Amino acid sequence: MIEAAADIFYEKGYDAATLQEIAERVGILKGSIYYYIKTKADLRDHLLLDVHNRGLEMIRAAADSDGSSLDRLSAMIRGHVTFFCNNVAKTTVYLHELRRLDAAERNKLLGAHAYRDVFQQVIEKGQSEGLILPELDPKLTSQAMLSSLNSVYHWYRSARSPTVVAEYFVTTIIRGHATDKGILATYAGLAR
Repeated sequence: MIEAAADIFYEKGYDAATLQEIAERVGILKGSIYYYIKTKADLRDHLLLDVHNRGLEMIRAAADSDGSSLDRLSAMIRGHVTFFCNNVAKTTVYLHELRRLDAAERNKLLGAHAYRDVFQQVIEKGQSEGLILPELDPKLTSQAMLSSLNSVYHWYRSARSPTVVAEYFVTTIIRGHATDKGILATYAGLAR
């Protein structure tokens, strides 16, 4: 049902989508949909939670992986971009609908800045390792990175593979934020 809702919300927009259309896409009667949800907003919230939790789980796993902070940051970027490219409908709806919620609704549903905080922690660790430029504000840097990465949904339409898009972001973000030591360590590691 979440998949069908994501597709309908993506195609028509949340406001224009109806539970009837979602039920038809799933292949059930409209009345049966109420066994699973109470309202269309309920379904939207389940979709937002699903996308958020899957993305956060993937980002946390990458942040906890082996290697330097730049290796972990690279894995986080790859995972984030690949997830977006492979789930365009869901991530588009997620970002559109998330903006429509006020701060209190967002925090109640998803928690405050959990996703950004993981990026910020890895950036701070990279600064302490001497691999990320020390003059960068970690909170602002993590927010800027995520804004850049989240822009993928605006233009990605499978003309390029998710891997190519992810590697582009890894290269530009890492080179733009790493110290000389970090760049040497990262690219020396790639040559092995």
